Amino acid sequence: MEIENHMESTSNGMAGLIFLIVLVGTFFVALLGRRHTGKGEMEQELAGRRLNKWLVGLSAGATGNSGFVVTGAVGLGYIGGVQWLLLPLSWLLGDLIFWHFFPDRLNHLARRARAVTISELLTFDLKGRSASLVSVIVALLLVVFLTTYTSAQWLAGRKFLSGAFEFTDLTALLFFSITIVAYSALGGFRGSVYADSLQAIIRLLGTVVATVAVSLMVAGDFPQFNQNIMEAGPGFLSLFPEGGWALVLGFIGGYAGAAIGFGLGQPQIISRYFAGSSPEETKSARWIYIGFLQFTWISMTLFGVALRGVMPGIGDPETGLSLFFSSNFGALVVGIIFADIYATIASTSNSLLIAISQTVRRDLLRLLPGKEIFSHRYALFLMPVLVGLVSVVLSFILPGNVFTIAIGAVSKIGAGVAGPVMIKVMGWKHTGRSLLAATLSGISAAFLWEYLGYSSTVNEAGVGIVVSLAINRWVAASGAPGGT
Repeated sequence: MEIENHMESTSNGMAGLIFLIVLVGTFFVALLGRRHTGKGEMEQELAGRRLNKWLVGLSAGATGNSGFVVTGAVGLGYIGGVQWLLLPLSWLLGDLIFWHFFPDRLNHLARRARAVTISELLTFDLKGRSASLVSVIVALLLVVFLTTYTSAQWLAGRKFLSGAFEFTDLTALLFFSITIVAYSALGGFRGSVYADSLQAIIRLLGTVVATVAVSLMVAGDFPQFNQNIMEAGPGFLSLFPEGGWALVLGFIGGYAGAAIGFGLGQPQIISRYFAGSSPEETKSARWIYIGFLQFTWISMTLFGVALRGVMPGIGDPETGLSLFFSSNFGALVVGIIFADIYATIASTSNSLLIAISQTVRRDLLRLLPGKEIFSHRYALFLMPVLVGLVSVVLSFILPGNVFTIAIGAVSKIGAGVAGPVMIKVMGWKHTGRSLLAATLSGISAAFLWEYLGYSSTVNEAGVGIVVSLAINRWVAASGAPGGT
């Protein structure tokens, strides 16, 4: 018994050492980013707008991945089966549309407007009370829902550490959040980009290891695997859910719309496009971003499907990735996977903290007396800390799992913000009042759609975007005053 306990302790120590190496590496590249940051405003906020396609694509992809891909995607595959591949495939359709039209235009307009935040982009060349209201309302929407989205990342991190190292929920949450808040505050925007790019590479390695490992387990006892899969239900291996083609098309259209809304409404992603060295360089990151996102997302969904046949009866399938490796493999492999899960969740959490901090500081606190203090370098350091504390508290309060919290927040932002950004970037006719109406109508339509119970059929982000575009066109065409 003593020998077994010693071996288990040694194994946990080795896994912890690998995890610690990745954590130290993350802090190192974050500090390197801070060291490479100049003193000018654009250097502080957007790395001087000099990111190449690899930094744009990998950092945006790692940020977009989020804790959902190593928790929610695995859980959906485990519970619902192959049909949940429709989610990344629907997202792919939306991403293809988004990358065809928008990233290079976002970069070009952000350079013209010298915009760091979405609110600054939307109000470029607009004046009047309506334009000011657009700036504040969009900033408030982003802060509220991005903080909720960040809370989902803390929840994912808590599940990971609790399952991996048997921490209590509180200890796991505090360790995870404190380490990420610390390197976010130290590294700033450039440090966030560097850390995200490193974590994207770790995520690719972890995805390959997970895919090979679960395939070996399936091959090792295929009859038992097949029996477990058959017990999951007759539709478990079907790509198309029951309910007919109308349901399938509604699902695809809704989540394709959510993907477009994600690309246009998430400042932690958009900031990467703003910071590209040119519109052409930004657009050339397309296949880096899409390839990374689809490979990791599809692989983790299929991992969840396979895990159902290997380890049936897991109480919380969102912890399946860490449970699978801690139960079946040695310290080296376990350490790599734990480092991968941490890196995946951390990359999104870090970018969210920076994006929320920029939005609060530039779009909301500037309205207060003595606003000059918020441009001080200490404010740049402290803001991610304050945002992190609020989001940690929220993670204890919000109901739901990682998937429901994350997709709800992302969808609401897409519904309220993506339409106005699309209008601005495409140069469609608008006024301050029409953009204000578009924002309010889009988010209202999303909440109404969800209240009526239709969001499970067609995601509310797509509905909100369509409503906001229509309202903008109607208000702008009416010639009502309220900003030009």
